[in-house]
Amino acid sequence: MATDTPNRQQETQQQPQGQLLTKPESIYGLLNRLREHHIPVKLQFSTVEGSYSTIILKVDLKGRFFIIDQVTPNWGDRLMAKSSTFSFEAFYDGCRISSTKIRAVGKGVQDGQAIYKIPFPDELDYFQRRQFYRAQIRRGVDVEAVLTSPELEEPAIGVLKDISAQGCQICLEGDYQEILANQAIIENCLITFPNQLTINSSIQIRHVGYDEKQDCSYLGSLFAALDPMEERKISYAVAEIQREVARRSNDGSSRYISPLYEEKPADDDDSTTPFTDGDSEKPASRKKENRKKETAEKEQEKELTEAEQAIRSGISELKQQKEKAKLQELFKEFRIYHTNAIASVKGLMASIKQKQKLKLEPAYEISEKLAAALETNPYVLLALTTLRDPQDYLAQHSVSFGILLAHFARSIGYQGNLADIIYSGLLHDIGKATLPSAILLKPDKLTPIESNKLQRHVVSTHKALTAASDSLPKEVLGVTLGNTERLDGSGYPRQLKSDKLSGLARMAAIVDAYDAMTTDRNYAKGMLPALAFKTLMNSDKQFDRTLVQRFIKCIGLLPVGSFVRLSSNKLCFVLTLNPETAKPALVRVIYDADKKQLIPPDDFDLSDPSVEREIGSIVRPEDPSRYFVNRLLMMD
Repeated sequence: MATDTPNRQQETQQQPQGQLLTKPESIYGLLNRLREHHIPVKLQFSTVEGSYSTIILKVDLKGRFFIIDQVTPNWGDRLMAKSSTFSFEAFYDGCRISSTKIRAVGKGVQDGQAIYKIPFPDELDYFQRRQFYRAQIRRGVDVEAVLTSPELEEPAIGVLKDISAQGCQICLEGDYQEILANQAIIENCLITFPNQLTINSSIQIRHVGYDEKQDCSYLGSLFAALDPMEERKISYAVAEIQREVARRSNDGSSRYISPLYEEKPADDDDSTTPFTDGDSEKPASRKKENRKKETAEKEQEKELTEAEQAIRSGISELKQQKEKAKLQELFKEFRIYHTNAIASVKGLMASIKQKQKLKLEPAYEISEKLAAALETNPYVLLALTTLRDPQDYLAQHSVSFGILLAHFARSIGYQGNLADIIYSGLLHDIGKATLPSAILLKPDKLTPIESNKLQRHVVSTHKALTAASDSLPKEVLGVTLGNTERLDGSGYPRQLKSDKLSGLARMAAIVDAYDAMTTDRNYAKGMLPALAFKTLMNSDKQFDRTLVQRFIKCIGLLPVGSFVRLSSNKLCFVLTLNPETAKPALVRVIYDADKKQLIPPDDFDLSDPSVEREIGSIVRPEDPSRYFVNRLLMMD
């Protein structure tokens, strides 16, 4: 049953974080910006939990209202039709735009879909996130940009359209799509503001777009090989332009003009900026004026120190975005391998159940792909092992077991073929397909007769595999027969003791037991990894204690995929580990426990000491299902 208590608490707790805009012109400007760029808008209703999304279709300044598209999921349309109160937020150009206590006052239909009319909110909260800001040059102001490079027969003269700590956009007359290819390096880009502040840097072209109607090219670029002075100039320019935008938004007019846009002749001695060389001798008559300038420079120096920090923050965020994009691509690619591996195991189980001869080649081919993925980025593959469906326990357990065992072997210097170990994992349990569900899914302790039937699956698997191929890797048969044996001889099928068990069999026993203990079943919740480790350590008569310790060091007390609470009451997934300490390194923060809601994903590197001051330290592991968090958000 829906309740309004949690969301009303959220509403009360949600305090403005940035600049509050109240003038209709300012609100119109921001809403129209979201409309022009088709920015998704997230809605949260005061009567139910969860979030919904839409886009803005129209903004009317004269009528002071805006129109939004159909709200998804569909339940959101019912809430809109009831004129339920909601809050919204959107992210554009590194800034968060949000408001509360809004409701629809009208409903219409466009292209067969519902649309809604909403009055302008009384105020918008405009908050710049972590200094990642793209400053747009004021309309009507020309900031010259001159490009020189071997690719250009003569200097190309254009105008600067926007600038950030990472790069800029430049407009050139004519079509430069063939002349300047993507990733091309322009050795010299000289940007000159009207007040004669100059920025001189090489740039890397990331995109060239041509507007045929205007006959001009737009170059998207990144700054390359910046020296500290040029970095300071860029940060000053970005901060100054941002200051002008903020004042104009607050003022609701265009009266304020940034000093950057005040024209001065290039040879004017008074055209000094915070970055002019102050070591040349000055005429005696200007000493007093110079002292004033020195005082001003000190003030600007203070601003620049903050700006330098902003640059470093911006560069760090850019690196994080690149790393995030790379992880997402690998996740998509590796997930295909992971899904195909599960399908392969299910196919083999179906064949053995129907007493058909096994076709093992596809399973080995996918094992080779998983092994290559493990070498490329083990953390992405390990994250995939935590995506489980209790209905597919057997097949998913086999794939996860193979990946974990190969990762464990790799960590202790295994020199063989990792694909053989993953292959052994995929095959080691296929004989269980012959067992009745009453045994496989029984939540209680098995009877002696049921235990005997269960233990026969090892022999069934071995028999089916040897019948299918006479050239199986030795690892396959070793893991198949050894993963259920125990050091004290209490295992099966041969009750081998420690002196008869190979190192691989001992490792397989540990990994098989760990994965089984930490995985949810239809009838039971899986353990947290820390509790599973404790169980293994306390069972040293059955499991090799030294290898258990090495396994813990391999995957960490908080393995990849763990969902953890931070001291800031934010919740996050562990994406990578520090290879030296096996402690969480990169984490993805996705949930605010105080507000009881999902938040835009943000990645942080816990190995950076400054990060703890921002998001806190890890307090304890949590269960994502308790917060209705889908594990796919790890790599969303």
